[in-house]
Amino acid sequence: MKAYKTLLPALLALIFLSCDTSKKTVATPGKDDGIIEVTFLQMNDVYEISPSLSDNSGGLARVATLRKELMAQNPNTITVLAGDFISPSVIGTLKFEGKRIRGRQMVDVLNTLGLDWVVFGNHEFDYDDLADLQARLDESKFSWLAGNVRLKGNTWTQQFFKNRNGGTEIIPDNTVIHLKDADGTTLNLGMFGVLVDTGKKPWAEYSDWQTSAQKSYAELQPKTDVIVGLTHLNVADDKKLAALLPSVPLIMGGHDHDNQIHKIGNSIVAKADANAKTVYVHTLRYDKNKHTPTVKSVLRKIDGKIADEPTTAAAVAQWEKIKNESLGSAGFDPAKTVTTLKQSLDCRDAITRHMPAPVGEIITGAMQSVSKNKPEVVLLNSGSIRVDDVLSGTLTELDIVRMLPFGGAIVEVEMKGSMLRKTLDTGLANKGAGGYLQTSGVRKDEASGKWFVGNNALDDNKLYHVTLPEFLLTGNELNMGFLKATLDNGKSTNADMPVILKPDSKDKSDLRNDVRLALIDYWRKK
Repeated sequence: MKAYKTLLPALLALIFLSCDTSKKTVATPGKDDGIIEVTFLQMNDVYEISPSLSDNSGGLARVATLRKELMAQNPNTITVLAGDFISPSVIGTLKFEGKRIRGRQMVDVLNTLGLDWVVFGNHEFDYDDLADLQARLDESKFSWLAGNVRLKGNTWTQQFFKNRNGGTEIIPDNTVIHLKDADGTTLNLGMFGVLVDTGKKPWAEYSDWQTSAQKSYAELQPKTDVIVGLTHLNVADDKKLAALLPSVPLIMGGHDHDNQIHKIGNSIVAKADANAKTVYVHTLRYDKNKHTPTVKSVLRKIDGKIADEPTTAAAVAQWEKIKNESLGSAGFDPAKTVTTLKQSLDCRDAITRHMPAPVGEIITGAMQSVSKNKPEVVLLNSGSIRVDDVLSGTLTELDIVRMLPFGGAIVEVEMKGSMLRKTLDTGLANKGAGGYLQTSGVRKDEASGKWFVGNNALDDNKLYHVTLPEFLLTGNELNMGFLKATLDNGKSTNADMPVILKPDSKDKSDLRNDVRLALIDYWRKK
């Protein structure tokens, strides 16, 4: 981190120089009518470069085709991604050229597609090693918005940056994009970014997103005609933002994974479906004479009716080839059958993040089957399930890796009843997010409001055997920082979780080392 600290003076000097960027257009002679249109192509939460195997939706080569069509109609087209793309994905977990891929494939394909702007999402901070994120920043040809997150050292904070030609390029909180249309109408478009603070890492520090948004708006307002937001917040906070800044006509958001659009006063809040199953096309029409913006938004399906853009398709094909080769070397046979489903299995986020789901029952069953102690309760954060698809027919090992791209170890703990209750209540409160819990062995009686473990009411003072993903013990799941626990000389650092049993990572026969291996074994034995 000392290397970053030595760059601080130069970086700070560049901050104000990097906040204004220009998008060049060629105007043809004509009368300036005072009206200009800007087209936004919006994606969010994109983890896969290829279409879904089950319904053939999505695919970034198709998005690239749509982008070219929009550019032909209006050169003032800006393609944006509202956070979450570096992680997670099947390809990102694999190795290529001796290193974990960790989003390299996403940056390469998005570079090829022609992405213009992104805002950080929480999954950009999945990897513990800052060098992985820095490499992706340096590789990206598109521009980033940082908003309310900063790079943190032991005694300092500074803005994130890209390494460029022996120098550095600051990642700003906001930007001004200068546009001109064919008849000469000009527009100074302001854009700012903000994000959730759940992607916690020792080298990342967050400020309040509302304060950051207001600060960016105040900076942009004197030098722009109109301002839009690019956010990675939950929808409730996007709505708050629209109410907080009522003159912002368009907030393009991510994080929720389901397409939705909301009218808050004169503002539009829009989110597309994850994995580019849909995108939003927004037309912002600005009347400079009246100083009034209007927004028209159309949700576009990305499916087989849209042809692949050849150059982007070639980049996708290259990474798909790498994926298949790497999965084989990691011990997975992508084509090998795991099970044949008798009925379809709904793994969409709209199900798994909102209610107890059959897929949650299956995965917690697999976790229970490999536990050494007999767990009374099994917990699974729904954010572990990333396939966001309805699976049917024959499932292969590739489908399992797609379903659970994070993998991760299964741990067994003894947990005090009071902490278990808090965990279960928080899981319910996280409805709609990845922190919503799929459970086994526990239920809530709606009439009394009491939790039951088996047939008995949950006892706050009792110790329960609980099996759960090791990820939950990082404390990084939404609102679950209280679960953070590590082993210090074999002893738990969390008094409410006095016993923690982890698998031996060197024992390849212990299926607890990877929930995907546990699930494959469980399904094959059923």
